[in-house]
Amino acid sequence: MPLYEFRCEKCENVIERLCRMGSNGKGLTCPTCGGSKLRRLMSVFSARSKGEGGSTAAVGSSCGSCSSGNCATCH
Repeated sequence: MPLYEFRCEKCENVIERLCRMGSNGKGLTCPTCGGSKLRRLMSVFSARSKGEGGSTAAVGSSCGSCSSGNCATCH
């Protein structure tokens, strides 16, 4: 089962739940406020790629200190 993120429309709390593929959050409740209107979010994931010399680097992400994703603080 995939891990989905949901945001409560009442208190905006974000929760993660293991749900059946394609679940829309029906039947889930917010553990913070008890709200029943949860909206599934688009999750961000990271892919790894072997770079030159066999080192691995995250694809499409950086540490925020640089734009290349390959500076001393990105490791």
